[in-house]
Amino acid sequence: MKTLIAAACALLATTALAAPKPDAALLKAATAEAPAITATLKSLVEIETGTGDAEGMASMGRYLESAFTARAGTVTRMQPTGGVAGEIIVARWKGTGKGKLLLIAHMDTVYQRGALARAPFKLMDSPQGPLAYGPGISDDKSGIATILHTLPLLTAKDYAELTVAINTDEERGSLGSGTTITELAKGMTAVLSFEPTSMPERLTRGTSATNTVIVTVKGKASHAGGAPEAGINSLVEAAHIIQTTKDLDRGQGNRRFNWTVVEQQRGVRNIIPDDVTLIGDLRTSNLAQFDQFKAELLDRLKTPSIPGAVVSAEVRMNRPPFTATPASNALIDEARAIYATLGKELLVMERGGGGTDAGYAALAGVPVIESLGLPGFGAHTTQAEYVFLEAVPRRLYLAASLIRKLGR
Repeated sequence: MKTLIAAACALLATTALAAPKPDAALLKAATAEAPAITATLKSLVEIETGTGDAEGMASMGRYLESAFTARAGTVTRMQPTGGVAGEIIVARWKGTGKGKLLLIAHMDTVYQRGALARAPFKLMDSPQGPLAYGPGISDDKSGIATILHTLPLLTAKDYAELTVAINTDEERGSLGSGTTITELAKGMTAVLSFEPTSMPERLTRGTSATNTVIVTVKGKASHAGGAPEAGINSLVEAAHIIQTTKDLDRGQGNRRFNWTVVEQQRGVRNIIPDDVTLIGDLRTSNLAQFDQFKAELLDRLKTPSIPGAVVSAEVRMNRPPFTATPASNALIDEARAIYATLGKELLVMERGGGGTDAGYAALAGVPVIESLGLPGFGAHTTQAEYVFLEAVPRRLYLAASLIRKLGR
């Protein structure tokens, strides 16, 4: 019995000695750098950058150019296509390492100007540690801040080329910047995407394609009180369409579809409406899901419920999905191993319902890892959006460790 106990103790001791340990110097540097991120988050949040806000994008562009230049980066501005407000800020560094890396994040948020006045930046304590609140602080100003404070942890030997790209229209599908992201990703050793994560922290093996569904209903106008029977009510037909297509949403983890906007060109109380447009949000993980949805929708719409109504539909593919390749999964495994050295578990989600620029980066045929921003909560909900500041040291350590691993 004593022999067995001694053997077990020896095995435990050997295991403990063999357990991987973090890079002490890098962890110390990341921990020392972490407090500075709070002021950066405040500065970023207090520049309002709702998608399409030209003034806000210009202010953020100047802020980022100054921040990257102060960190010895060479900054260029790239114009998105399609009249998108704001310029893509691209910063580059040359090093003596072997790997070429692209780091991506976005400066635009879902909040329109005025959201900051209703929900200003603030710090609060919680049982999980200090929280920082503000519109867009999680999605994706935490990603920008993580990149900015990872840069001081790196040296020239950690990469051959390091490129950072911050775009301005991610929240609307990156239709003006997606092609640029793909081009920048070509030839890279890997792309690191700094979208936020959740708590507990996790990575994702896939994000959804973001697609737009547009259905127009043409009816016939008539006096709503004097002769409603002479009209063809496009609004009633639109309501019927909403009711008969709501089951096209297949639930969490599957194809997602929701009607989100109703538009009328001439909305007048006493006129039977003759023109209504429905706009819906469709999330798919592959082309087959997209094609199947389109076929099902067109089948539901082929016979209007009101005689004389004319219904037409368009299903438009916007941002492509991201699905981790074996090389991307290897990056996930590496990230999890890095966290294990810190005594932390990094979870993995198979596929999220959101769409991200990882989809555009993956079109370049290079490994991509997603969700390297800060853990947070409440994205797209003004009053509740926050990030967990206690996680900052390990997030900086994770990002710097991955860059070193890939770049040296």
